[in-house]
Amino acid sequence: MPKRTATMLGCASLLSLLAGGSWAQTGGAVGSPEAGRAATVWIEPSVSVGATLSSNGNASSSNGRSELKLDVTPGLRAVLNTARVRGFVDYSLSAEYYLDGNSGNRLSNRLNASATVVAWDQRAFVDVSGSISDQSVSAFGPQSVTGLADTNRSETSSFRVSPYIQGSLGGWADYQLRYALQTLNTDTAIRSDSTSQVLSARLGSRPVGQQLGWFVDASAQENDFAVGRDTRSDIARAGLIVSVSPLLNVTVSSGVETNDIITLKRESYNTTGVGFDWRPSQQTSMSVSVEKRYFGTGYNAAVEHRTGRTIWRYSASRSASDSPTQAGSVSVGTNYDIVDALLSQSIPDPILRAQAVLQFLANFNIPADAQNFQDFLSSSTTLNQTQQVSVALNGIRSVITINVTRGTTSRLDSLAILGDDFDTNTKIDQQSWGVSYGHRLTQITSLNAAYIDQKSSGSSGASSKRQSVSFGLSTRLAPRTSGTVLLQFGRFNNTAGSYNDAAISGRITHRF
Repeated sequence: MPKRTATMLGCASLLSLLAGGSWAQTGGAVGSPEAGRAATVWIEPSVSVGATLSSNGNASSSNGRSELKLDVTPGLRAVLNTARVRGFVDYSLSAEYYLDGNSGNRLSNRLNASATVVAWDQRAFVDVSGSISDQSVSAFGPQSVTGLADTNRSETSSFRVSPYIQGSLGGWADYQLRYALQTLNTDTAIRSDSTSQVLSARLGSRPVGQQLGWFVDASAQENDFAVGRDTRSDIARAGLIVSVSPLLNVTVSSGVETNDIITLKRESYNTTGVGFDWRPSQQTSMSVSVEKRYFGTGYNAAVEHRTGRTIWRYSASRSASDSPTQAGSVSVGTNYDIVDALLSQSIPDPILRAQAVLQFLANFNIPADAQNFQDFLSSSTTLNQTQQVSVALNGIRSVITINVTRGTTSRLDSLAILGDDFDTNTKIDQQSWGVSYGHRLTQITSLNAAYIDQKSSGSSGASSKRQSVSFGLSTRLAPRTSGTVLLQFGRFNNTAGSYNDAAISGRITHRF
């Protein structure tokens, strides 16, 4: 509890910095000339009221009942770009009331926040971040199209505080020493909360214009799971970086790691790795790394090509995940992540880009935190193998995103019964594809549409499949007031049965 409290207080400090600094220097609204100044604090409170009527609010295959949900949602979006603090916050708190009682009334939090604080003389820094969102408890449990049924969802929060120092040693080497504390908490008792602490150090050098560089790094990590075993993992590496050409770098490394993740006693394993980073042009990049690890061969590959208005990406990875927020996930990221990548070249400053991304999503009425693939929670370290293809097309008045993802997840710690999906499945396969479209009809009106098809299958024979389609229309009712209407249709089936769901929702939002 003290560790979790420390991380939550760290993120609360970030909000205090944002609020306190805003009175000293406040930029204009998004899109105004003042918003692009080098040092600015932009804060935009909002409030929205909405209603959703679902034909199957209890997500039942045999006795579906309608459900009407009313909600009031105050929110705060802030972007800070000063000499001491750079970051952004997107937070909302929704009071949800269910008139037909198929789900319990509740307060629902949403948070996406990240900032870096300069603590001392451009040498000491503190990274602070936090996120709160709903996660599926099980990969095979019911999933409502509208999210009204709450039998398989859990509000999950993650907070991270990471102070570090970095600098140069007489010009011959660069160093960094970092400590990170991260906590994860879910509101379901059948999945594990966790606390992770990592102490890491890195020393290396590759002078500009020279072909050979070197590095040594080491880290020690402790993972404390509320359910199941606590684990510790230590790793140390040394490596060389060879600049074959100005466009191609090759890295080789060797080291040793010790942990008790797959055994009760700590065991040591040798590690060897090789990788390359190739950037033939400003529009195209390719990176591949392969490393022998305690779980076998791990790898990470990424290919990206950009044109003036498009991004084409392919990625593949095989790695261990110590965090339940990532365990079992083959997520292709949120809508925020996709638009952030789309604007990264035209707006290189990450803080000004965050401001532009939030406005871009608001213009097309696209939810920033919507997952393109729904995660599920586990209670231990897992092995994740994923492949993803994504395309983003940005027209003058339209934006289209396409995502195809497949992945396999298995539990690395097989020494305990933890109550999650891996008690009965040695591995879980997931596949998903989706497409979304947004179009500006006029300066004040836009429409959007999306289709998602995703399925999960376990080695035990358990399976689930969800298909959903949505159509939305939004318009500006007043200079800072907008209204939206959304139609949703979906079908879900698993080994226990199947059901259909249809819903219509309306929302009015005012930004101050």
